Amino acid sequence: MSDKDDQELVSECLNGNNRAFDKLVLRYQLPMYRTALGIVKDPDAARDVVQNGFVKSWEKLATYDSKHRFYSWLYRIIINESLNHVRSARRQDLVTSPQEDDQTPFLIMVNKEEHQRLYDAIGQLGDDQRIVLHLRHFEELSYQEIAVVLEIDEKKVKSRLFSARMKLRELLKHA
Repeated sequence: MSDKDDQELVSECLNGNNRAFDKLVLRYQLPMYRTALGIVKDPDAARDVVQNGFVKSWEKLATYDSKHRFYSWLYRIIINESLNHVRSARRQDLVTSPQEDDQTPFLIMVNKEEHQRLYDAIGQLGDDQRIVLHLRHFEELSYQEIAVVLEIDEKKVKSRLFSARMKLRELLKHA
């Protein structure tokens, strides 16, 4: 899907075609769900966050600036909704659990322990560092995309990511 396709669908929505928004929802519901799940760490809460995010994006569609990618604009809404959920629930752990694959029980246990150490360490990072780390390494966004999503400049993205990695290294040394 291209940015132009998104722009056309947004334009159709603003001109009264409600079904055009359904196409945007179908296009982005899975990546938005993965993002929310990575932040709130609860499948039911992630579904609620995404639903609320889509409702907000529908309500605020007229404020969308077509100079930016729709995906980035929507992504920012989902991140804000996710962070609001976490703050209201006062939960600290914002990353998803590692997934098992077809390995021996021993390797699964070792991998779980290693992953748990990593996720525990990531959970000790501040919100800013945790989010930028998640966007870069779990969602595989570029520095520029992260800057747009978080509404900060690329230098700040790089700085936060560097700080997050350094702190993570220290935390893992002592874990």
